[in-house]
Amino acid sequence: MNYAIHQYNHSTPIVKTGLAEFWLCRIQKGTVTISFEQERYKVFADSVFVIPEGAQFKEVSSSRDMRMEVLVFYEPLMNVVYSLLGAEADFGTLEMVFWSDKTLEEPFNRMLTADYELLRDAIEQSDLIARNKIIMASLVHLLLVLYNGSTPSVCTSSKDNCKRSRQLLNHFFELVSENTLLGQRSIAFYAEKLCISERYLFKICKKETGKTPKILVNEYIIGQIKNALLTSEMTLQQVADRFNFPDQSAFGQFFKRQEGISPSEFRQKYR
Repeated sequence: MNYAIHQYNHSTPIVKTGLAEFWLCRIQKGTVTISFEQERYKVFADSVFVIPEGAQFKEVSSSRDMRMEVLVFYEPLMNVVYSLLGAEADFGTLEMVFWSDKTLEEPFNRMLTADYELLRDAIEQSDLIARNKIIMASLVHLLLVLYNGSTPSVCTSSKDNCKRSRQLLNHFFELVSENTLLGQRSIAFYAEKLCISERYLFKICKKETGKTPKILVNEYIIGQIKNALLTSEMTLQQVADRFNFPDQSAFGQFFKRQEGISPSEFRQKYR
């Protein structure tokens, strides 16, 4: 299933921990205060707000009559939605920002509310012809509404986002240096440690370095391996063991894929 509807009230804790989930929320009654990116927001009845993938948030408090509905969209569907957007909008500037209809200028706040109603109806109508296409088209429109409706504040928010991107990238490099010797090369591992989605980590790395997270991890490992080959007397098996390769053959294949020559050839050529 690529989407779902959840209901919350005062007695049901609201916590978003799924980093691959896009949440579209509507406060039906009462008020709720949420914590998002170390900031607090009080949201009132009839408000629609968005929590994107790669972000977590939780409820701080709510009125006793609070009722909240959440439309949840999962990563497989969102990947298709983002692929349909084209190059018209840079959604990297919106990725980690809290958006509600109250932060948008008219008529964009009305469009966001209308998109919510259309998406809700499409999810509930299981026999709707081309249901998935309607949902994806509505999500594309919703993201374009957010982008266009928030244009006056993009310059300010993008500065904060750029700072956060660099902080996350530096933390990523620290984690890589701490964990690659332990054999940890999974991008999912690093995204989880950073509390962001793999897709968001990919966007940060590409934006700041022009390279994917996988390339950056491999480059760090190769650099460490080269240093070991040129400055130590370790055998190839010992180097393979040090960097947690399952065997010398896997080590040799990895090195040759990255450098075009075998570890022994590299050692002979440059030592």
